[in-house]
Amino acid sequence: MRRGCLLALLALAALAARAPAADLPPGAVRRLGEARFRAGGAVAELVFSADGSELVSHVPGPDGDRVTVWDAATGERLRTGVPPRTAGARVRWGASAVPGTDLGVVIGLDGTAVVRDFAAKQDRAKLSGHAARVTAVAASPDGRRLATASADGLIRTWDARTFRPLSTPSGHLGPVRSVEVSPDGRLALTVGADRSARVWDVATGREVRAYPLDEGGAATFTPDGAAVKLRTAERVLTRDLLTGLETARYDLPHVDLFTGPRLLTGACLALSPDGRVLALGRAGGEVELIETATLGVRRRLTGAGPRCRDAAFTPDGTRLLTAGPGDGVLVWPVRVRDVPLTTELKRETSAAKLWDRLASPDAETAYAAMARLAADPVAAARMARLRLGAPADVLTATRGVELLEALNTPDARGLLRDLADGGARSAARALARLGDAREPPGDIIRTTGGTAP
Repeated sequence: MRRGCLLALLALAALAARAPAADLPPGAVRRLGEARFRAGGAVAELVFSADGSELVSHVPGPDGDRVTVWDAATGERLRTGVPPRTAGARVRWGASAVPGTDLGVVIGLDGTAVVRDFAAKQDRAKLSGHAARVTAVAASPDGRRLATASADGLIRTWDARTFRPLSTPSGHLGPVRSVEVSPDGRLALTVGADRSARVWDVATGREVRAYPLDEGGAATFTPDGAAVKLRTAERVLTRDLLTGLETARYDLPHVDLFTGPRLLTGACLALSPDGRVLALGRAGGEVELIETATLGVRRRLTGAGPRCRDAAFTPDGTRLLTAGPGDGVLVWPVRVRDVPLTTELKRETSAAKLWDRLASPDAETAYAAMARLAADPVAAARMARLRLGAPADVLTATRGVELLEALNTPDARGLLRDLADGGARSAARALARLGDAREPPGDIIRTTGGTAP
């Protein structure tokens, strides 16, 4: 039965889409770390293809099982499918024999993969390199390579003769537990289940520094962003980011530097610097951007992983970083201009109709309209002159101000200054200065780049 299940698993993988899966989910622009050989969940079964060039992993889950085919040499994800469901059958791991030898790979009581010589009845090597318990093992048909996979979704390959790893994974070996952005927005600090803290360049995705931690350790940037504080089992260390050297150490009473709600709860929750948007991770992996004024969902970021573990905005609020199991940290642009527009919105050229949508009680509809208006600053400013010059409800006025801030044109900035300085009368005068006082009716103001209805 085991052989039949494995053959069915390989057959299904062969039927999966042949095009390589995208390295990033839609909307994300960068990953801090890598996705190679990251299955995103506890691997229940590993199988090499007949020629040893591909490796198939099977990850069961409450939302459906997943079969992924990997390039056995590079670790690149080739295709993904759904495993067959056979009544009464379940594939479990077992000792994987190395063809042409008396060796086999088993999982020890401590969760480590062990190469055992069954003829001599002794262990030959431990395949150490996982942060979590090993859950599946495999040997290639030619007996040259071994593969191991763990409960956190990491897959590793090994030389079956020397038992050395064939590749070294970059970034965290296990799920990322927390993420923090430096005060200047250039760096990100992540803490993983692999007992390490890592510093990343947000713009390039390059790893800058890596520091070991104890079990349950934590890390945070110093207020000036020039160093990181690392909590170990006995003390708190300060390490300079430029030199990597330790500059200070403190006793455990200083540990309350790390007792923020995010690190205590592990919740995927972040508030934008301007307080307008709350990022909230859902159990299915989706991250919602919630408008705090209405508690309505403005935008949904899909593909963040099986479950978002932590999130953080950059100080300027233009990007959101999300940490999930298996895929490191994803970087998402979250400006108004970054909202994907539907074909219907792209074709809409009436600025008045778009402003009416901006005033909608539905946050997603309003935010999409703001994004379409932001794509044409001239038409948006002219419409703001008309609509904000008349009495408006608080929500519409708030969104209008946010739109003007997103436009960031000289006229929009001047209007915002006058709104802050002089109230309604000065605002009306400032709005009038944005264009000719004899402005045509708002229903004939058109945006550019669309198709007239």
